[in-house]
Amino acid sequence: MLENINPISFLNKKKFTVLFSGGKDSTAALLWTLEHIRHGNWNVLYIEIPGNTHPLCTKYVVELCDGFDIASKLIVARNKKYDFYECLRRWGVPIIGKYRWCMYNFKIKVIKRYAYGVQVTGVKKSDSHMRRKREKVEFFKLTKTIAVNPLANWSTKQVLNYLKEHNVKVNPCYKKYGHSGNCMFCPYHNKTQIVRTLQDPEWRGKILGSLKSGKGKISREKYEKWLKYSKQKTLTISR
Repeated sequence: MLENINPISFLNKKKFTVLFSGGKDSTAALLWTLEHIRHGNWNVLYIEIPGNTHPLCTKYVVELCDGFDIASKLIVARNKKYDFYECLRRWGVPIIGKYRWCMYNFKIKVIKRYAYGVQVTGVKKSDSHMRRKREKVEFFKLTKTIAVNPLANWSTKQVLNYLKEHNVKVNPCYKKYGHSGNCMFCPYHNKTQIVRTLQDPEWRGKILGSLKSGKGKISREKYEKWLKYSKQKTLTISR
């Protein structure tokens, strides 16, 4: 059974890809890889979401990989066929259990093209109710690949302490927006993240404008929610 496999022993015998979003969890997963894997037959895949990824996030990823001396392993990729906000207006808000077009078109297709069949992620069981059953090594149905989740049993505090112990700074978007900036609009951002994001006039216009003209009931509901939060003062972010 995959769940009984030791991630370190497994990866040290495999060619694999680290999925790196620029978020603190995937940063910790990349650092973990550098600490524990003794071969160089792996790469790093960073996926930009056209129109929805903040340039600061991309800059952070590129500079961090350069600082780790793995710039040659980094692949910066995107699905150029689509613009996120055009899709948001055309298809409505992507929701888990319905039509989550953002995951399929902007991530799954890119992963299938550029990543190896074994992939390291920063997924944690504590992330959400849906991830509670995730294992350190498992078969991932969406991409039909093997996912290695070395941080599966970690808490957010453990992740931050791990980065601090190794003098690795988190993505600067966290301080400004409360999230990594890989997806500036996400239907699952919390209140603090929404308020912070909409303080930026550029993203406020993009997001609210697209939600207002977006297809479907969920788009209208999200528009009303984000519009309401946009009128609130900036909230303090706990890190």
